[in-house]
Amino acid sequence: MIRPVSRRSIAPIAVTAAATAAALWLYVSHGRVAHRAPAQPVPIQDGKTIDFSGGSPVVRDDPANRAKMDAALKEIDAAARTVTFPAEPTPTK
Repeated sequence: MIRPVSRRSIAPIAVTAAATAAALWLYVSHGRVAHRAPAQPVPIQDGKTIDFSGGSPVVRDDPANRAKMDAALKEIDAAARTVTFPAEPTPTK
């Protein structure tokens, strides 16, 4: 014999179904928003920076960025001058 379903047992099932539907909708809609625009190739140019902070690549070339880049390259060159790698010992038989 089939037992009748009470209102107390339907409420948790309805809440669970609603929460599952909301989670699936959020998952599906988020995926569409994240992949709308195709990737934009940006050529790398010496002395210029690429700014991604606005969500799309923008090539920047201003004196402030150029000065920062020159200072960073001087620091890298100075640090690289003191780095040495010892030669591997000659293998013996």
